[in-house]
Amino acid sequence: MSKPPNNGKITALYERLSKDDEQKNESVSIAHQKQILEGYARKQGFQNICHFTDDGVTGTVFNRPGLNAMVEEVKAGNVATVIIKDQSRIGRDVLEVGLLKRTFEEYNVRFIAAEDGLDTANGFDIMSIFRDVINEFYVADTSRKIKAVFKSRMEKGLRCSGSIPYGYLPNGEDKEKLIIDSEAAVVVRRIFQSIIEGKSIADIGRELRAEQIPIPSEHWKRIGHPVRSVPYTDPYAWSASTIGNILKRPEYKGCKILGKTVSESYKRSKSRKTAPEEQYVFDGAIPVIVEEEIWNNAQRLRKTVRRPPKREGSPNPLTGLLYCADCNSKMTHRVSLVQKKYIDDAFICSSYRQLTRDCTMHYISTKNIETLILSTIQRISWYVRENETEFVQRVREAYAVQQEETVKDSKRKLTQVKKRFAELDTLVKKLYESNATGKLSDRHFARLMDEYDAEQNVLELTMRELQAGIDAWGEDKLKTDRFIELVKRYTDFSELTTPMLNEFVERVTVYEGEGRGASRRVRIDIHLNFIGRFEVPAEIVTPMELEEKRRFQGEQDTKAKDAQERYEQRKAAAREFTARMKAGLLTPEELEEYNRKRERNRAWQKEWRNKRKAAEPPKPPKPLSQNEIVKRHYAGLPLTDEEYAIYRAWQDKKTEQARERRRGYNKEQHEKRKAALPMAANQ
Repeated sequence: MSKPPNNGKITALYERLSKDDEQKNESVSIAHQKQILEGYARKQGFQNICHFTDDGVTGTVFNRPGLNAMVEEVKAGNVATVIIKDQSRIGRDVLEVGLLKRTFEEYNVRFIAAEDGLDTANGFDIMSIFRDVINEFYVADTSRKIKAVFKSRMEKGLRCSGSIPYGYLPNGEDKEKLIIDSEAAVVVRRIFQSIIEGKSIADIGRELRAEQIPIPSEHWKRIGHPVRSVPYTDPYAWSASTIGNILKRPEYKGCKILGKTVSESYKRSKSRKTAPEEQYVFDGAIPVIVEEEIWNNAQRLRKTVRRPPKREGSPNPLTGLLYCADCNSKMTHRVSLVQKKYIDDAFICSSYRQLTRDCTMHYISTKNIETLILSTIQRISWYVRENETEFVQRVREAYAVQQEETVKDSKRKLTQVKKRFAELDTLVKKLYESNATGKLSDRHFARLMDEYDAEQNVLELTMRELQAGIDAWGEDKLKTDRFIELVKRYTDFSELTTPMLNEFVERVTVYEGEGRGASRRVRIDIHLNFIGRFEVPAEIVTPMELEEKRRFQGEQDTKAKDAQERYEQRKAAAREFTARMKAGLLTPEELEEYNRKRERNRAWQKEWRNKRKAAEPPKPPKPLSQNEIVKRHYAGLPLTDEEYAIYRAWQDKKTEQARERRRGYNKEQHEKRKAALPMAANQ
């Protein structure tokens, strides 16, 4: 662009060329436009010519460097005339072109379209408005046709973009088909496997950088593949976004997805991401780099945020697998020092003691849950290897029962959602009637409509999900063969590793415990990948369980033997000490230590007795004896009903005894008198 002269206003010649114009081989190149405009300007006697050019910019965009520079000169009062080849060069948007023309008119700038015969010096030209409309219609029609072509191609499974995921290369013979880039595929598999092993994205990036593995752009550059990315300085700087984009791409499991983005309008260059129902999905259309199970596990693991605890260097691998049975929240890993003595390593419900949520603790020790998961995997794996046919049959029977219950629950929820949706339709109709008759103000009408509309949107989404779940239950989702392959892939089940945990376990449900201390019991449901919750028949005892039982019994016997030996040693030492003490052979230090321990033990025993006595409930007062009650009565003191009943019983007893004595005395006197009568007669 040449500089305008300082002695007067300039004649601005504007040229624009878009990529679409180049593809159509039109005679509108920048050089050709300059030649036409310069010839026209000289022929018409215009002086101080200055070119403003935009090369490769579409006419629907009005934020162009050349156009902006020309408008700035216009607003500065340095331009007398603007000349273009035709009206489509200035733009293909009626509104924006109209605003530009108004700007030219405001600053008294003459506007000329050479080939269209437009010259504002000749007055208003109504045909220029129709030309602007036609120019915009051309862009809109072209955009519509391109969208139709793209849609037709995507429906057939044909790509509309040259972008190829890292790990693939275009087939030289058929560009629609992709082949695996063996060098990059190794890196992709490694990234997914690292996630299964419990590594973070940051750890993966550090490992790749340390091993000098090139980033995707550098890899494509080295193999001569076209690169369309921002410039980079470090060819080994693996960023979190790069690794994250690799992990979420479904192409690696053989799934081709077209139409991920869409342009809403030809007037805007930005595109939006499409919803899953708007995309075109073709399973098995491209070669598989990562197995579907590994890909799905990686997506599940990435949903869980793992923060390393303060006392450990890495997060616990069980994080994200444990769920509360009551509120369905994820369990939180807790590591804390208890009374400065030992570290409490356990999981608790994340809703426990929260302001907005309320749930019980659901405490479970990390060591116990790891032991249970390992023993469950060992038991089921042995059962699969030894009874494969029976295992498949049992899983299918259990799945049939679960399927029936789940379908019933989903249908019940779907009925409730549909009923509420119909109620909202009725309410919306009544709102319209109330607003039309003036019973409801526009402000309240708008607010209520927004609330009902939002609720209906949620209900529509819920209905689609429930219906999709009901339809999908008809399919056989059991993948027992996949689980059998997984069992056969592992040969060592002696230790619970992170890859084993992530590949075998889908989720673990923890219920609230019952009891305290050693008698506490917690119900735990372990759901495995592919088969869900499965229990081996209780009567089956695996070799691992027998070995564990023998090992445990051996440990108990060893502990008992050691305890007996320590007891015998202490007993022998006590007998020896007692003998030496009786013989007076103890040293003054030993005697002092003995007395000190004895006093300490006596003090401890006294303190223990006092604590036990204080903890015992107070004893009820001892009831008065019979003699005490009688004394209280003769002393004129008050008696309770029970005490008075005792006194009356005592009094009745004494009265009966007196009567017995009197009867006995009278009988004795009578016998004596009877015996004395004959004697008196004889005399």
